[in-house]
Amino acid sequence: MTCASSPPYIIWSRCALPVADNSLSEQTVTSGIQTQSIADMNAKYAIALILALQVSMSLCEVPAPDQELVDKVIDMRTTFLKRLVNFYGKMQSVAAPVIEKLGEGDNGKAVKEFFEGLQTKPELQAIAKVSGGIAEEITPLVDKARLSILGLYGHYARPYVGQFLSDQIDITKKFLDIFLPAE
Repeated sequence: MTCASSPPYIIWSRCALPVADNSLSEQTVTSGIQTQSIADMNAKYAIALILALQVSMSLCEVPAPDQELVDKVIDMRTTFLKRLVNFYGKMQSVAAPVIEKLGEGDNGKAVKEFFEGLQTKPELQAIAKVSGGIAEEITPLVDKARLSILGLYGHYARPYVGQFLSDQIDITKKFLDIFLPAE
């Protein structure tokens, strides 16, 4: 039996049969057996797993976070942003004289003109507008995810690690008040 080359899902076989009369000396038998590839089966398993996870996630309800926990996180976030703004202001006041001095040379003037030219380009303005629009669209999703995570933390982890985490945050705040004050 000899097999001709063909795609992997079809098996061709050619059988030589001895014949007593003067007919053709061989007879061709073709069988088309189709098998699924491993990649096709893996894709089907992946789709089934995704669907099962979607169903299981839709059946479970995420607990709502305590208002006290939400207020505490918002306060820490606001304080941290104030720290960053304060740090940026200090860095800008320190760097401004150095940048002014560098801008006096020929190379400094060329760099300054380049950045001023970038600000007037419509491509950069379009990118800024698109980025702002994306940020506005994503903000509600981020808030919803944040509340879900806080709810899961408050329900499952806070009873066990809440006090330890609070103590560590208080220690970190002391160091941040020294090196990166909010005001």
